[in-house]
Amino acid sequence: ATQGKDKATGAIKDVSAAMDGAAKSVDERLGENYGEYARKAASAVASLAEKIEGKEVDDMFRDAEAFVRRSPVIAIGIAAVAGFAIARLVKSGLGERDDA
Repeated sequence: ATQGKDKATGAIKDVSAAMDGAAKSVDERLGENYGEYARKAASAVASLAEKIEGKEVDDMFRDAEAFVRRSPVIAIGIAAVAGFAIARLVKSGLGERDDA
């Protein structure tokens, strides 16, 4: 679980860096206001990575359990959206493999 957490944190940091880099392109194409939104989003993603990095896996499980107990409807909604997204990713990956 710790290795998975470390990999996820690295991936989140990569996404943050990509978003920050894209902000410059957004500045040029759409204007600085929109680029600032992209920078704020990149900062929020980087902050999430830091929070995850600073927690132990057991603490994360306890936090998730507490969240589900407080907001079961939201937790079910998040699980449904995540399941849908994963299913779409798997389905698109299988389609590409079949084409090859």
